[in-house]
Amino acid sequence: MSEEIVKIDGDSNNGGGQIVRIAVCLSALYKIPIQIINIRRGLSKSGLREQHLRGVNLIKEMCDAEVTGAYLGSPYLLFKPGVLQHKSDEYVANIKTAGCICLLIQIILPCALFLSKSTTYILKGGTNVPLGPQVEYFKNVFRPFLRRFGADFQLDVIRRGYYPDGGGEVRLHVTPVHHLNGIELLDPGVPVDIKGWSFAAGCVKINEAKQLTRDTTDIIAKELSKLNIPMPPINIITYKEPRNGTVGNGYGINIMCKTTTNCIFGGSGLSARLFVTDPASSAASELINPISTNSCVDLFLKDQMIIFMALAKGHSKVNVGNLPITPHTQRAKEVAETMLFKKGIVFNLRRYMDNSYVLECDGAGYTNNYLN
Repeated sequence: MSEEIVKIDGDSNNGGGQIVRIAVCLSALYKIPIQIINIRRGLSKSGLREQHLRGVNLIKEMCDAEVTGAYLGSPYLLFKPGVLQHKSDEYVANIKTAGCICLLIQIILPCALFLSKSTTYILKGGTNVPLGPQVEYFKNVFRPFLRRFGADFQLDVIRRGYYPDGGGEVRLHVTPVHHLNGIELLDPGVPVDIKGWSFAAGCVKINEAKQLTRDTTDIIAKELSKLNIPMPPINIITYKEPRNGTVGNGYGINIMCKTTTNCIFGGSGLSARLFVTDPASSAASELINPISTNSCVDLFLKDQMIIFMALAKGHSKVNVGNLPITPHTQRAKEVAETMLFKKGIVFNLRRYMDNSYVLECDGAGYTNNYLN
């Protein structure tokens, strides 16, 4: 392990919890000790929250790390990793709140891909909650994207959990890889298929989900018309969740769009107590954004692809559309560059045809020595 501690600012204006996830992953993989300060500073609930702690503690267990500051609300984390290795066929992490399970998966997955054996993670918390990707997005948008790098996982929903109760449960099964491949995504194509799922759970009547389906479809049709893009076939399944398969009440929608070049975009909307949003507008807006900006990836994938591009073997380049990358994506790439500067990791954003931007990186080529 390198004795030089890499110091990182975890201010919420610079990415908040995402900084913790990326930094801890790269720390465990490369045995780089890190010190994160000002974690999520500026938020009403600053410091480490339950989902961050569960993730940090899982990675701690997987690599025998020495950890200081791993407590609820902590603004500081010192993480000194040991050797990342397969210690158990199954791990369990219970967030105990409606904390987003998919954000927990983000800290587990890069490390789990480089163990010696397949591993199952039983994760409990929120499956469909605000302020994080929903499980449908992870299964239907993120998973196909990860396959481009040559990796895969299986995600089974045992029970759904909504805000504010949580109580959901999923099983994540990860098969290790020798290395990740660089990717090239330059042509976003045009929409050829839109499908989705609109649900009602608990005491919410299915009529709410049916209306949500109609509203979302109408907004998508209107926005595509503005862009002079023909409306592709759209199929949104509307259903009522069985009471024994959910915890809490709510309704929401998840949609995905596939293009002629096999790009996949996602959009989600959720009605939850204390979060006053229009789920139809939220889902449609997220789906239309990459289409209207000529991007090959949606806003969530822009953030999530950074660590995989950094770890991949070879060159990656992705068309991120005609708008500059978001502050979250900018901070994600800065953390990767800071952590892996000795590996020569640099992300370059350059102009592409039609005023789009392409994000490029020569990956570090991380290799799973257990599979040599």
